[in-house]
Amino acid sequence: MLNIAPFILLISPVLFQLIVGTKIIFDKKPTKLKFGKISLMSFISQIFFSVAAVFITNYNISKYFDQHPNTTRCGMPFLGVIVGVVFLVIILCFIILLQFLIKKWKERRVK
Repeated sequence: MLNIAPFILLISPVLFQLIVGTKIIFDKKPTKLKFGKISLMSFISQIFFSVAAVFITNYNISKYFDQHPNTTRCGMPFLGVIVGVVFLVIILCFIILLQFLIKKWKERRVK
C-alpha cells in the first residue's frame, strides 16, 4: 500500500479541483463554497500532500535498503517524486487558470 500512496496523494488535489471546480462553474444552483476557496484548498492540499509523498517515498526507500543491504543505493526515486510534484503543481495551476477563464467567460456571456 505504501508503494502507491505517494501517487494517490499527489493526484488527489488535481482530481478534486477538476471535479468540484467544474461542478461549481457549471452547476445552476448556488453553492456555499466559492471557486476561489476551492482553488485555494486544492493548492494548499497539493503542497501538504507533496511533502507527505516525499516522506512516504523516503520511508519506502529506507525500508527497501534495510531489507536489501548489498544493493547499490540510488536517489532516482526522489528525483521522480520531485519531478512528479512539479509537474502536478503546473497541471493544477493550469486547470485553475482554465476554469477561472471559463467562469469569467460564462459570466460575461450571461450579461
